[in-house]
Amino acid sequence: MNVTIRQIRYFVATAEAGQVSRAAEICNITQSSITLAINRLEDELGQKLFVRQSRGMLLTAQGEDFLRHCHAILQTLDDAMELRPAVPSDLTATIRVGMTGTIAGYVFPPFWRKFKREFPRITLAVVEAEYAELEKALLADELDMVMMLISNIRRSDACTYEKLLESPRRLWLANSNPLANKERISLADLKDQDYIVPTMDAHEGMIERYWVANGFEPKVLFRSYALEALRSMVGNDLGVSILSDMVYRSFSLEGRRIVRRDLVEPPPSSDVGIAWRKDEALSVAGKTFLSMLRSETSGL
Repeated sequence: MNVTIRQIRYFVATAEAGQVSRAAEICNITQSSITLAINRLEDELGQKLFVRQSRGMLLTAQGEDFLRHCHAILQTLDDAMELRPAVPSDLTATIRVGMTGTIAGYVFPPFWRKFKREFPRITLAVVEAEYAELEKALLADELDMVMMLISNIRRSDACTYEKLLESPRRLWLANSNPLANKERISLADLKDQDYIVPTMDAHEGMIERYWVANGFEPKVLFRSYALEALRSMVGNDLGVSILSDMVYRSFSLEGRRIVRRDLVEPPPSSDVGIAWRKDEALSVAGKTFLSMLRSETSGL
């Protein structure tokens, strides 16, 4: 089998973006190069990886399975290419890190695994809490650093913070929803759609302000803190929702297909950042942690 890493990267970009044009922008290449890579992969595998639709590219069941393997391949390659940062070999320390549940579940675990391997003598004492509790604990010197959405930071006067990654918010809807085939979707198209409100990480307030700012009000069916409950409701076409790409999965737990679409009125992005006390310099261990975080999130 003659499959290249480049083809795999192009396939993953297309699967995650849902559109060849968007994948081409991400990879900084032509759309024809993306299409050629996917066609060659399908020829090599002898199966269709995508269903081509006017609104974009939808993964087949075989495509979903292949995507999981591709993620594992790229992860292994990244691991092999890592260089150990130059830090004192005898550095032993504990870093108290807090984060919200969304970040703990969807962003942090792969990084934590790498950090433990690279710096086995630096212990990460990680706690999960709501963003208000995290900021309070940070300023009370109960935590050294916190990872949270930048939009949730209230005490910027007392915190130094840095953006690590930017995750666009898009419309989530069931593949069977007629809007999934619409070329352009605006909030006006959603006025008769039941809406599932995400309440985690202050999404609720942000999204409601977004609706109001654009002159609309959602037809709220349900409010949920649980992402899997929200995903299941969207997958079963009980309603639509607006959420960030970092928590997107293309299937609900029952195997219902979920697609995401850009809105004519772009919602504000979900920006993940890290904060520490402004009046206190980071320790060597803290700087090492921050440096690796920057490196790991730079391409996301």
